[in-house]
Amino acid sequence: MTCSEVTYLTPLYVTGELDARRAAEFDAHLKSCPACMRELERQARLDVRLREMLLAEETDVARVDRRVRELIAAESAGAALPQLQPRSRRWLGAAVSIAAVVILVIGLGYRALLGTRVARVYADAAFDHHLEIVLHGPRPWLTDPAEIAVLAGQQGIAPSAVTALASSGYHLNRGKLCFLDGRIFLHLVFSDGTQEFSVYLHKRDARPLPGPVREIANGKPLCTSDIKSEHVAFVESSTLVALVVTDQSADAALNFARFASAVL
Repeated sequence: MTCSEVTYLTPLYVTGELDARRAAEFDAHLKSCPACMRELERQARLDVRLREMLLAEETDVARVDRRVRELIAAESAGAALPQLQPRSRRWLGAAVSIAAVVILVIGLGYRALLGTRVARVYADAAFDHHLEIVLHGPRPWLTDPAEIAVLAGQQGIAPSAVTALASSGYHLNRGKLCFLDGRIFLHLVFSDGTQEFSVYLHKRDARPLPGPVREIANGKPLCTSDIKSEHVAFVESSTLVALVVTDQSADAALNFARFASAVL
């Protein structure tokens, strides 16, 4: 895979829309090409800065929201879009996705949260869950457990961790990649038969667990946060960090995080 192909496919890589073969080629290229890795990281930082700038200004939400929804609808339906220069066209998918998240965040009243002490990773997880799960965002998902396992492995997450979470009454429905706090997370959706949970996994790094520890579960620290209608629970193992998000109840999020602490 060439650098130009990586540039073109980055939006699909981030959202988990590449097939297993091309995703593996993309990942292999990133490992051998520092320039493309830096570009991917730059796009993540741009995502964060763009949201912060737009959220800091007064915006005609209704007008912009209508326009963004029209673009998303056109993209989903495969309608012809205006001709763009090659570089602009490459990043159209990423720009539409970023704009959709920003506008929905503003329209749903999340704007004030970014000025509080809510940890960025919690806020981003709550935003993403509301957009993708509650509002059924138009992005496609992987549903084949084998393909999800490959996606996990590409992010340094043991497929056995995904399998372990899909037990004790929790069924794995689908998965893809997303950006939270400028980092790529594996977004998994589980169901207990009555409600859906978002579980965001990332290989543990040097960043500390955000916020005060709510309790110690199975020897692992666990934090919680309520953000609008979303309830977030954060647990950390020796190799992974996991955020559990649900719009149902704080207890449901906490119970799933306790379960995760036992199996991760």
